[in-house]
Amino acid sequence: MIDISVDTWISNEFDRAMINKSGLLETLISENADGVEFAFSDEFMPEFSGKNDPEYFQLWHGNNTFERSKTLNLFENHTLPRSDVSLNEHSITDITLPDGRSGRMYFTKFKPQIHTDIREEQGDKLVNFVKAQELMGLAYALSKEGLNQVLWFVDIIFIFTSVIAVFAVRIIVFNVVERGLIPLDILNSELKKINLNSDVSALSTTKLPEELMAIAEGINRFISENKKLYSREQRITSDIAHELKTPITELLNLSEVAIKFPHEKQLTEHFKEDVLAITKRLKNIVNSILLLQKSTSKADIKIEKIDLSTLIESTIAIENKINREIIVQSNTQCPTIKTNEFALTTILKNLINNAIFYSPNSTPINITIEPSLTTEQVIISISNISNITYSEEDLALFLSLYGKKILLEHLLKGMG
Repeated sequence: MIDISVDTWISNEFDRAMINKSGLLETLISENADGVEFAFSDEFMPEFSGKNDPEYFQLWHGNNTFERSKTLNLFENHTLPRSDVSLNEHSITDITLPDGRSGRMYFTKFKPQIHTDIREEQGDKLVNFVKAQELMGLAYALSKEGLNQVLWFVDIIFIFTSVIAVFAVRIIVFNVVERGLIPLDILNSELKKINLNSDVSALSTTKLPEELMAIAEGINRFISENKKLYSREQRITSDIAHELKTPITELLNLSEVAIKFPHEKQLTEHFKEDVLAITKRLKNIVNSILLLQKSTSKADIKIEKIDLSTLIESTIAIENKINREIIVQSNTQCPTIKTNEFALTTILKNLINNAIFYSPNSTPINITIEPSLTTEQVIISISNISNITYSEEDLALFLSLYGKKILLEHLLKGMG
């Protein structure tokens, strides 16, 4: 569109120059009582007499040629074509010039200007004089090869500029994108250095732009959480191996002794009961592991109706091997709850054992059962006096162990 607009503007300026030149020739023509005069001197307009890039004009008075430029006499075809136009109208057409070049011709019809003396003499009769004037025709032609060269030059400039612009944009965009990806490459290199066993636990953000800071911080939090989970998994794996090692060792020892001394009655009388007890312990350990896996996943845990007081009393009877004083205060509004019996028993065993182990033997352990004031749940509180003096940092660490609280709330959900 720009190319077409520029070409049109240049062509219009070329035509305007032709119209102005023709108007100049028209002003040199005047009419008096003796006839039409043409005050033209080719000394001041050598383009109409020389051979160097000649221009052409021809005047008609009526149907007869009145005057022509000397440049037309240089060629065999020394006449310019006439166009059919009305008075004071004009036309611009493409023609072949007498010298064989392609050109454009301006043609118009007009009445010559009236000389000042005639104006004074005619007075009121001037209108009749004007009506009696015979029309004149003017044809002005020149080569348009220079115009075509300019138009071609403009087209070449636009084509060249467009091609250069495409390559320039490609180079600029490539460099900008490549430079913009450098921080991502740095971030990727930093990520490759990090694994769960490495000492590096966070990405360096000193060389990162502001746009990547949020991503880097999110990745650092993700890495930190995964390292914590990995460490927790290692600890759990170690604990599971330790828990399984004892009953398995006992089974191996019993089996080896029974095989080595098959006739010893003292060894064989209680062999079956010992194996059964050890197997039940293994079963409980495996069930605890499965329960832990279910509680941390979306798997549904079996919910059943349980007598809470009976469950707590039975758990105390099993775990209280040293006959510690344990006081249970139960609210009559909470006779039964709906939860997983094995899960709740495991939690109670753990809490009661901790209370017994981490408190002086002479102090009581208090267990209270009461309904929640805000939800349809039951609150079980187990408290003891610690035999260790904890600092504020230790207490804050206890409170940060939010995972156990989440597990307990999940298992006790739906109680009532």
